[in-house]
Amino acid sequence: IILAIYLGKFMSNCCYDIAKPAPEALKMKPVHVLEGHESLINSCSFSKDGRLLVSSSGDGTVRLWHAASGEQVASFEGHDGMVQNCAFIPATSKPSKKTYFLGSTSDSDYSDSSSDDEEEDNNQPLIISASDEEIKVWGVNDGKEKSTMLLECEGMLQNFAVSPDGTKVLCNMNDECVLLSTIGRSRIVVLEGHEGTAKSLSFSKDGSAILTSSTDGSVKLWNTMTGKLITTYDGHTDSVWKAVFSPSNMSILSCSADKSLRVWERNTGKLSVILKGHRSPVHLCNYSPNGKWIISASKDKEIIIWSADGEEIARLSGHKSYIWSIECSPDSMLLLSTSCDGEMILWSLPHGKRLGTLSGHKEGVKSCSFSPSGTALASASHDNTLMLWNIS
Repeated sequence: IILAIYLGKFMSNCCYDIAKPAPEALKMKPVHVLEGHESLINSCSFSKDGRLLVSSSGDGTVRLWHAASGEQVASFEGHDGMVQNCAFIPATSKPSKKTYFLGSTSDSDYSDSSSDDEEEDNNQPLIISASDEEIKVWGVNDGKEKSTMLLECEGMLQNFAVSPDGTKVLCNMNDECVLLSTIGRSRIVVLEGHEGTAKSLSFSKDGSAILTSSTDGSVKLWNTMTGKLITTYDGHTDSVWKAVFSPSNMSILSCSADKSLRVWERNTGKLSVILKGHRSPVHLCNYSPNGKWIISASKDKEIIIWSADGEEIARLSGHKSYIWSIECSPDSMLLLSTSCDGEMILWSLPHGKRLGTLSGHKEGVKSCSFSPSGTALASASHDNTLMLWNIS
């Protein structure tokens, strides 16, 4: 009896110790809650100088905010439906002031909606946003719509990417074709070759190449200028959910529903290493900005940190629901993961120590973004709010 009582107390203490959070894992609260959107928020992004934040929402609007105060600066209205993506682009892109169909055979197929006497600030930063029906470019300073690309494809917008210099866009709908266009011009290049729907699109750091992955199990490399196929990376046995360039642009990383990740030599197409360790389909992957680590997330709510040569460093468990995003800080010292239940967890890199939980959102966090300095963080949620966090 005495032994049973002792064991009972011992097990009770053990359970208590396991259940309570580690003392170093902090519960962080937002500095500002940004309200104004009337529907779920799909994306958010900081400006290059970190002073502004842009967000896109199911309410059809794109909104601009002061990052320091959380105050709304402007609301851009004009999309007919849910706005899936938004981002800042350099003023050097200088789009023509026209509305045109993306896919026209001639650059003359457009309607010019601007007046001749209208003065334009051609040096202002720009915002680009995308919905299922159109891609729009807006002026940050004057709030005016600069260009509209009407999408004549059927279905929902699946993926969207902008070149580093802000002059070209990639997108695909529910089909096998990927569209490449120069902003302000209606002519497009169709990247044809996949036998399934594209799952991810990305530009190389210098913008000279494009990477696509597909449900057909392949990853393809394309020339941005010509749209011609350069290399196909075959080896996955199921859908490839994401493919990205390494920070050096010399390697390709891919993750798949076959539960593996693969690293390829960009120029030769040779397989460098297969990363195995996940127990369910891997839907997210990326390099840390310094290129030293690979981070991946699978549908079993687990994150793995790997060395760049494929050695497992840490296995992170803590999310109770599907992981929606993983984001590294600019200095490669922090990792933020967000999930569909609104939970956000901050981890150290590369060893994966749980540093804290960012508490505040009531529904899933679809997008998160570190400020360029790495001292602030923005999160966009399906609870219709954005939150700003101080993580310095």
